[in-house]
Amino acid sequence: MLRALYIFLVIAVLAALGVWLADNPGELVLDWRGYELRTSFVIGFGFLVVLAGLVLIAWRMASGIVRTPASVSSFLDHRRRSNGFLALSRGMVAVAAGDAADAKRHAARAQKLLADTPLTLLLAAQAAQLEGRDADASAHFEAMLKSPETAFLGLRGLFVQARRAGDRTRALELARQAFRLRPNAGWAAQAVFEIEAAEEDWGAALRTLDASLKAKQISRNEARRRRMVMLSAQAMAAAEAAKSETGAHRQQADEMALRQAMLAVALDPTFAPVVALAAKLNAATGHPRKGAKLIEAAWGQAPHPELAEAYMGLVAGESSYDRFKRMQLLVGRNREHVESRVALARAAIGARDWLAARGALEVFVGAGATTRPTQRICELMAEIEEGEFGNRGSAREWLSRALQAPEDAAWTGEAWRSHTWTPINPATGEFDALTWREPGMRLAGAAMPVSDDDAGDDMPLGADVAPVAVIAPDPVPVPPVEAARDINDYALHMPDDPGPDGPDDLSDEGDLEKSVR
Repeated sequence: MLRALYIFLVIAVLAALGVWLADNPGELVLDWRGYELRTSFVIGFGFLVVLAGLVLIAWRMASGIVRTPASVSSFLDHRRRSNGFLALSRGMVAVAAGDAADAKRHAARAQKLLADTPLTLLLAAQAAQLEGRDADASAHFEAMLKSPETAFLGLRGLFVQARRAGDRTRALELARQAFRLRPNAGWAAQAVFEIEAAEEDWGAALRTLDASLKAKQISRNEARRRRMVMLSAQAMAAAEAAKSETGAHRQQADEMALRQAMLAVALDPTFAPVVALAAKLNAATGHPRKGAKLIEAAWGQAPHPELAEAYMGLVAGESSYDRFKRMQLLVGRNREHVESRVALARAAIGARDWLAARGALEVFVGAGATTRPTQRICELMAEIEEGEFGNRGSAREWLSRALQAPEDAAWTGEAWRSHTWTPINPATGEFDALTWREPGMRLAGAAMPVSDDDAGDDMPLGADVAPVAVIAPDPVPVPPVEAARDINDYALHMPDDPGPDGPDDLSDEGDLEKSVR
């Protein structure tokens, strides 16, 4: 509609101009070298317009002839680039499809038409990788390092090459260069952190973590968790190194390990491995009550066998009876949890209080039990049967049940299960990949390494066995016993017990014993 209106307006203007010129004919006179040309204004104006058009056409033809070589060159260059990008796109499709021959052919054509542009170098490198020519691929990535525009892409490619070759040192060097070049690159920060953590270079890993947090590559919660895990690992390494020291040097080493452990506890006061370590180090440095408070606080939220073991060993030379009394204080903070009952049963067995030991486990083995007893509980029942009555036959029966009982919780990750926590999954090298959980049904033939707590060495079990699903048989019937009672029905009642809210300035083993008597 607007176009038709525009055409109409143009015609109207030309018609108006023609009418005006017809009403004002006039004359046009040209006097040049004795010649006089006389004509009407309209004819003269038309002649001038035609002459100007002819001059313009001549100028354009002359200019076209002059520019023809450049135009031909531009046309050929445009066609070459078009064909190059077409070869480049086809090469990328071939790479995605895994067609090494086509990828190589298109890469060569693209490189011939487009020279060493970033995309052609990348295509050539990927084509070389498809054919297994790692040296050629690395050469193409090295060529990218010469240009600032492609240096980061080259570092990425060389990093992938080094990682595939298993050259961790080279991979770390390249990842650090990429991280310095672009701190906001997520893959570079993650790669540097993972390699430093896998090598247990915790100081460098902590610095990388701070840089990643500053660049907003990870959230604060994730950074807090990673920092806690690394501080825990540092504390464990320091505590292990302190065992080789003696005298004052041992005291100083324990205090240094304790400082690191307490930093980790401050980040997560419920993480059992570091809480247990901090409690032991507090006891070693003369502050057992502080260690006990750490465990008691963690037990109220997340009971764990390591916490119970550390709590029982806080006082050196303590009698089994006094240890049992202290354990009652701990389990009272989370009395119905399975770890509370198991810990109380262990302490009661040590104190030879068979009634309390049976009562703690009765909910798992009594007539009202709703779940099958686990391996630990069966082993504890075997100890109770043999310790209380000397009934080795019944003890053997419980040990036989333990062989087919459900497994207890353990630190579990991909292809790994252990009762000892480590910051790195030994099977995969993954950082912070172990979680405390009960294993489900698994294949007996799967290569599942187990820690020295289970089999004496970290080695795969059943690697040469055909995979067969392990399905536990029906539970062995047990004689009915009286209804389960509350866990405190079997506990020794202590008059005027201050409990965990006692004085906080007790610093030696004698004061700790007084606090629970």
